[in-house]
Amino acid sequence: SSSSSSSSSSSTSPSSSSSGPLASQESLQGGISNDMLISLSMNYNNDGRSQGELVKNLARNGLLATPLVIDAMENTDRRDFVDPKQGPLYEDKPRNIGCEATITSPHMHAVALEALFGGGGPGGHRSQGRGAEGEGPEEAPAPVENARGLDIGCGSGYLTVCMARILERANGTVFGIDHARELVKLSERNAAKSHKRMLEESTLVFFEGDGFLGLGEKGPFDYIHMGAAVDEIPKDLIDQLAPGGVLVAPVGVQGQEQSLFRVTKSREEPNEIRSEKLMTVMFSRMRDAPPESSKDQGEALTEEMRIMHEELKDVSEALQSWQTGFKQRNGNKPSAADMMADENAKTMLTRFQELKVALKRKEIEFKKTMAML
Repeated sequence: SSSSSSSSSSSTSPSSSSSGPLASQESLQGGISNDMLISLSMNYNNDGRSQGELVKNLARNGLLATPLVIDAMENTDRRDFVDPKQGPLYEDKPRNIGCEATITSPHMHAVALEALFGGGGPGGHRSQGRGAEGEGPEEAPAPVENARGLDIGCGSGYLTVCMARILERANGTVFGIDHARELVKLSERNAAKSHKRMLEESTLVFFEGDGFLGLGEKGPFDYIHMGAAVDEIPKDLIDQLAPGGVLVAPVGVQGQEQSLFRVTKSREEPNEIRSEKLMTVMFSRMRDAPPESSKDQGEALTEEMRIMHEELKDVSEALQSWQTGFKQRNGNKPSAADMMADENAKTMLTRFQELKVALKRKEIEFKKTMAML
């Protein structure tokens, strides 16, 4: 999920450094490139009071240009995918969705969809799709008939639904995949609010799985989107691209400036791969293992509490046995001072108190975890 992005364009490989004029310059603000400074301003004045107004502002500010993409975003309402408690529904900012994940900012959804379905970066069309000099860009090509799309790191499901809205026009299918079961379920619930038909008709399908491996059994794919950053684009995903297919992915180290790449596989020569750097971005890193779900955490806490209860029972019985022995020897019950004066009793009493406190904390943690399910 993205926190920021910036525009520039150059032809390069995912492992090489950017060569665009902006990327070669350093700003005066801590060595951040001018690319990233542009990035930080891309969500300026995009906010809206409705989905339509948000999309209109994204188009006005040059982040949307392709009619199919505009239509998809206009008809995929962000309110179905975000928690209103976190802020205005149509604010151009990422939002937390749990499992250490976010729903990306609307301007980055726009950028990704433009790059996949007709754009050459924010608001522009692919260079190979331009008309004669002075005529401006040609209309973006229609989606491939019976196309297949793959959204890796589907998260909230927003971009997956947008892709499905575009590809269903060509009788296509889109698959969303995420490593976290809770996010797969979240995507399905969100999509069902306004796009239940696509789920029922299997135009839109969600899977739990390893994004690094893709979804080979459902490929090849004409369009692949990666919603989190990788050090390099996995070979499995390149292999799963259909001839003429397009893959869009952020590449780079988390916490540093990364590059959003578009990778295109030649239709005539499938072994020929073209990579273009579209923008400077900052995304979260793609995980190679799922975070522990709330359900898994609840099960782990239940087991921890069971073990603690058993130990508490054993300590309690040992203390009672010591107290009985003390009474038999001395004719009276032991006082707190008597117990603290005996090393064995003191150790047991201390452990008993520690377990009581720890159990209380675990019970509070368990209630909070179950509330997230």
